[in-house]
Amino acid sequence: MTTFYISPSSLSYKQYASIYSAAVSFGWSAPWSWSRESFRPDYVIEGHMLSKALLGISRSDIFIAVIPGTCSTLVEIGMAYTLCEKLFIVSKDPVHFTQTGLCDAHLSALPGLSRVCCGIEDIPEMLLKEYLYLVDVANL
Repeated sequence: MTTFYISPSSLSYKQYASIYSAAVSFGWSAPWSWSRESFRPDYVIEGHMLSKALLGISRSDIFIAVIPGTCSTLVEIGMAYTLCEKLFIVSKDPVHFTQTGLCDAHLSALPGLSRVCCGIEDIPEMLLKEYLYLVDVANL
């Protein structure tokens, strides 16, 4: 079974839940998911949650992130690049896939990243296009 992890940075809980539900409808599962309360602006992420997130990334086949995100998004992308088989990076603006500084050089230069320009609402459709061969069509 295909497993996935969604980076929560730059997403609302509603957007996160929508992408999560779509991935589950493809027959995929998530070894870790962020709780609704973790999307509150005043929420403090504790160390044990970071450990669970790292474990979730390490057990995932597909890592999904929307950029630009936060500093933690870049850290997650770096971890996922070494731990996951596939990285699906989404941006509404293609400028984020060009090297504009040292901090984002990996987004423009590293091989093996699926770089997709679309709106957040279009992510499920783009995931289907990119990974149709991993979708359990009986679930659709």
